[in-house]
Amino acid sequence: MEISQIIAGLPSNIFIILMVLAGIAIFLVLIIYVIKYLMENAPFAYVNARVRSMESRLLDSQKLSELIESGDIVEVMGILEDTDYGTYITTSNDALLIEKSLDMHLAHVYKVLSDISPGKSKKILKLFEKRYDVQNIKTILRAKYVGMDAESTFELLIPLGTIPENKLRELCEVKTVDEIINGLEGTEYAKILSEELATYEQTGRLMSLELALDKYILENLWQSANMEGTNEDIFREFIGAMVDIENLKIILRSKVDGISSDNVLKYVLKAGYELPQWKLKELAESESIEGVISSLEGTKYGTLISEHLEEYERTKSVYVFERALNAYIVKIGRNLSLRQPFGIGPIIGLLTSKEQEIRNLKMIIKGKIEGLPSNEIRELITI
Repeated sequence: MEISQIIAGLPSNIFIILMVLAGIAIFLVLIIYVIKYLMENAPFAYVNARVRSMESRLLDSQKLSELIESGDIVEVMGILEDTDYGTYITTSNDALLIEKSLDMHLAHVYKVLSDISPGKSKKILKLFEKRYDVQNIKTILRAKYVGMDAESTFELLIPLGTIPENKLRELCEVKTVDEIINGLEGTEYAKILSEELATYEQTGRLMSLELALDKYILENLWQSANMEGTNEDIFREFIGAMVDIENLKIILRSKVDGISSDNVLKYVLKAGYELPQWKLKELAESESIEGVISSLEGTKYGTLISEHLEEYERTKSVYVFERALNAYIVKIGRNLSLRQPFGIGPIIGLLTSKEQEIRNLKMIIKGKIEGLPSNEIRELITI
């Protein structure tokens, strides 16, 4: 018998009871879903309100244009006084001191977000902060490489990351790369650097150490895409794009620096998102920048990179591609904020925008101190 015939044969009161029970079951499922959604996202209500407030104070294109067109560094500092940077900026003409004040503001933003975020978000913020561990280690390595003194080295460090300030001061005091690695004993970075020490001693170049650190951070970020509570497709898409972009930066630089494909492939993360392992190998084996662009056809990065080929040919600087890639990851961060309005989305959206804003400010400040015309400064930033 067909279901319709069975239903027709039931007494009307039993049919009504079954319909009511089915309705109650559906209602309960919806209630459970709503309750679960509210329980997961309720802790982010206050966080999101703070994030939206901070986003509203980001510098818009008009303010950036005003800074670019300003007469000198003093005028730049005056314009920034009425922004979130006002309590951090210094009147010094020393670019390094001004950059440090911007980094202090970024550290404050991270601390505020970490203090108010629920547990899962704190874990992700800690992973993002590890990028600054790597940046600080690179700075110390470079400073020792050129013979910079301890105090000057410490002034260059960003007050962010998981390495305590006293440990960073100790590392600034040592004299050699060997001593830096020994000083990092007990941290997750010592083993990474130790494995590349022989290559450094053979070549005398810091590149192998720096690339190994970059790869380690990429691996951590990629693994974070599968953390409990963060395995949504959009979060994986964001982290995947970060991995692809950092891999592309390494490959593009290698074409300019003449690094062999074998050496390049040693330091890119094989678990790409849109760029799988075979594609990364193809890109690394390309003979030139033009070859990389040709190999990227059919991917979302192909058009993004090719649009800046003419500028690259004019400037001969791979920075034009890196600037475009940085802007793209900011765009993805903003999209994540819109597509996941509750949860980690708005936090990542704010951080990517804030980091881009600070990169822009550093370029403007450096340009003003060096006396670059406004049109040249404008080419260096992303609006």
